[in-house]
Amino acid sequence: MDSITQILFGGAIAAAGFRTQLGRRAVIAGGAIATLPDLDVLADLVTQPSLINVWLHHRSITHSFPVTLVAGAVIGAGIWAVERRMARRPRILAKDALDDAGRRSAWMWLGMLSAVTHPLLDLFTSYGTQLLAPFSMARFAVHAMPIIDPLYSLPLLAVFLFALLARRHVDTAQRLAQLVLLYVGLYTTVAWGVGRHMEDRAREELRRIEPTAAAAARVDAYPVIFQIWWRRIVADLPNEILIGFASPFRSAPIEWRRIPRSENGLGQTPELSAIQSTYEARVFRWFADGRLHWRQLPQESGGFIFEARDYRYGMPGDSVLGFWGLRFRTDAQGRIAAPLQPLAERPAFSSAGLLELRDGVLGR
Repeated sequence: MDSITQILFGGAIAAAGFRTQLGRRAVIAGGAIATLPDLDVLADLVTQPSLINVWLHHRSITHSFPVTLVAGAVIGAGIWAVERRMARRPRILAKDALDDAGRRSAWMWLGMLSAVTHPLLDLFTSYGTQLLAPFSMARFAVHAMPIIDPLYSLPLLAVFLFALLARRHVDTAQRLAQLVLLYVGLYTTVAWGVGRHMEDRAREELRRIEPTAAAAARVDAYPVIFQIWWRRIVADLPNEILIGFASPFRSAPIEWRRIPRSENGLGQTPELSAIQSTYEARVFRWFADGRLHWRQLPQESGGFIFEARDYRYGMPGDSVLGFWGLRFRTDAQGRIAAPLQPLAERPAFSSAGLLELRDGVLGR
């Protein structure tokens, strides 16, 4: 999920179970701790900035379950230690607010819960999260939620602000936070169910139109941005990729776009094999969960351009094969001739795009 939603979720956890004991500062601390794992985007400051490093390091060790649990507990204990030191100044913290054992435990629990829910929320998006790092580089993803969803985030924002700003009505803030956390849990469950339903529906349709290949086809329903209903359906067949967009609110058959796996005469040539064995191409394949589409384009000066795209993401139209990828060039002798070029072709935000999204959700 986006970093702002992570802050709001951590604050809601604090409001739901810790504000009564720890005060309003717990809401701020919960939000801050919950977003700390996303500081891994700063890895480019200590490595050579590149898209490859972003793919490799984002949602890595800072998003691991064991790491976030330990780090959250340490941060919570650190907050308690600072608070205890400040408690010697009566104007800053009243003496009767101190209960060393209970407050230390509460801060540590708040730290652990706020930190570990960050990778838990990210798990339900399609990007992929290394939940077991550093013990495993396996990426886990449940295709339930988009990165940004207003129906998920706005209730969290409301309860976060209420718990933070209200000096009274602490019990009301606690009950509201608990209800909102229940709501987002149910919303995520519904989103997961929508994805599974659309995958089952796509497989059923494939059995009718591709009875031989459908049995072994890999089918996934990826949520399109801002909502959980309109889905990008991707089916891997032996010789082609099928991509369609569908909503549970439309019963008409999915309109598939068929994309050959070998475009423009592309075969498993020595040049392509050399490119696919490069470090960058191997990282990209790992990041994309194997869902890369390769194509070959001739150059006027001789040699070829090879493009790889991550086809988990995309919108109808020119970006149907994905928003980002890598481009390699070879010379007339088949040697990799230049540094790779990142591709980033996300469609510009527009009112037409919003209307298309609305129509997709409603099944028009």
